Amino acid sequence: METLPAQFSNAVSNVTISDDKEQRAIAAHSEVRELLEADATLKSWGITPLLIGSYGRQTARYPGKDVDIFLRFLNLGVASDPAVLYDAVSRVLIAAYGLIDEGGRVTPQPRSLKVDFAAPNAQADLAFSVDAVPAVPWGKDWAIPNRDRSTWQNESDRWVRTNPVEFGDASQTLSTSANSPVVNGRNAYKPVVRLLRQVRHVHLGAAKPGGLYVEVAAFEAWQSGRVTGDSWAELFASSLYEVSRVFHMAASEGLLDPILRTPLKPALETSDWLYASRTFGALATDAQEALRATPCAAAKTWRTILGTNDRGQVFPLPDGCSGAGVPLPAAAAVSATGPTRARGFALQ
Repeated sequence: METLPAQFSNAVSNVTISDDKEQRAIAAHSEVRELLEADATLKSWGITPLLIGSYGRQTARYPGKDVDIFLRFLNLGVASDPAVLYDAVSRVLIAAYGLIDEGGRVTPQPRSLKVDFAAPNAQADLAFSVDAVPAVPWGKDWAIPNRDRSTWQNESDRWVRTNPVEFGDASQTLSTSANSPVVNGRNAYKPVVRLLRQVRHVHLGAAKPGGLYVEVAAFEAWQSGRVTGDSWAELFASSLYEVSRVFHMAASEGLLDPILRTPLKPALETSDWLYASRTFGALATDAQEALRATPCAAAKTWRTILGTNDRGQVFPLPDGCSGAGVPLPAAAAVSATGPTRARGFALQ
């Protein structure tokens, strides 16, 4: 079996957010948190921001443009008017950063506020935005404003139940479980999720489902123990197949929230699920063939599956192989290991 361990190790790095950007995201979260916590009204409401989303779960795919901050108001509840919370947060952020339409950095969105953080020294890959969404307790879960603002005056519809906090905890537990696959002593779940998000970006583009749905499908497959293998190549190939299966079932049953066990929203059309299932299924078949191929042919297949990002080809060629999947003449053989800048999330 051809698993190309060195090349896969580089591929994992190439879809991982760099340490520099991770630290900038953490600093931005701290900046926004301190700004909001300094406001008397928000402080009285018990504001307690938390980094969530793929950054919080450490599953963000390079370049990682979106950082999600959960603005938890511990002293409020679903009886509160989301418009009041939204306006209060908006007031503080706009006063500090200005509106985007007026040359500032804040973009109001249906239920959140986006703050742009430009890249230093014109390093485009270090730019990102913070997306801050208000949340209130709902029993043991949380509630965020309904994306449809016309519901905000209706007490039964204006909040949407969610629990990204517990999903983050569950992801960490799964990643570090004694039963969860490792590669060379490294927890493999989160790196493989980043590879899967890269596949979705390359092969689905603007089509649905989005990256979160891919991660939820992977979480289900890994948690149930259906993903097997001892190498990056085997685990990635197995994950492609299992995600395809989850998508196929979702066409008729929907995809369940991993914590609430209710259908994820927004719901997708059957055609979206089936197209995604066929796409991941075909790639899974290619991946299985790559495991049985020669090193050069296998590398060509993996490069097609993982595509490119701003760093170039995600999957590097082994020494002595051409991009066509055949060995180079001995005299022309050169090293082609690809970019290896990313070393983020070193504990994963």
